[in-house]
Amino acid sequence: MCGQSQLQAACDACPELSIVLPCYNEAKGLEALVRRFAEAGAGYDFELILVDNGSKDRTPEVLAGLLTRFRFARSIRVEVNQGYGHGIFTGLRQARGQIVSWSHADLQTDPGDVFRALEVLKGSGLPAQTLVKGHRYGRRASERFISWGMQVVATVLLRSRLKEINAQPKLFGRELLSALTHAPIDFNFDVYVLHEARRQGWQVRSIPVAFPPRQYGQSNWAATWRSKLRTILRSVKYMLRLGVLGAECDNSMRAADERAFCQASTAEEASRAA
Repeated sequence: MCGQSQLQAACDACPELSIVLPCYNEAKGLEALVRRFAEAGAGYDFELILVDNGSKDRTPEVLAGLLTRFRFARSIRVEVNQGYGHGIFTGLRQARGQIVSWSHADLQTDPGDVFRALEVLKGSGLPAQTLVKGHRYGRRASERFISWGMQVVATVLLRSRLKEINAQPKLFGRELLSALTHAPIDFNFDVYVLHEARRQGWQVRSIPVAFPPRQYGQSNWAATWRSKLRTILRSVKYMLRLGVLGAECDNSMRAADERAFCQASTAEEASRAA
């Protein structure tokens, strides 16, 4: 009986929603970000998990100060950045909510979108098997063209219509986490999760989200056309293997690709800083 009481108390203490934000060198915008979540999340039972994804700026110090003032927030430190997907999945594995989500930490996606997605999930009629995601508007024509092209590639290679693959937020019941057994550590994490949701028979619903320019910092993958092309080709290659071999057969090839990608990204960052 004591064990059951303790288990019930632990469950009661868990928030309804966990929101994961991977943060890489986002020190300048963290204060505004957390304040906006405090405003948008008023009245909701949620936790905000800020994953310091190997930042090299003042992110650790800024987070330490914010956590003492915003009790709904906590942080996880990844000492060495291993990729966007690794940062997100690190946070998801620490999440305590019955519903989990992730979004951007650069304020390109408004924090209020997460809570709009939560309301859509609750009203979906089948919340236990529904994933809600963003669908961006207000983007440049070149960005829309790239997204459309990746949508076509995903539809052909994965035999499933996936729109706006990298749009945030993404929100779903934690039951899906058990199916994410071979998650990639890079930007392909988004397409992998959507693909697995479809494979499990889940429905995917979208909400419109504004996507203004970044207020702080610079996107690593979109910094130059060379980095964009490299990321696109990498994603196409991943989806080809995912569709033909399945995620479980992709580990060794993916590891080699990730090492090459990280080396190329590091070299490009060094050339820009020189």
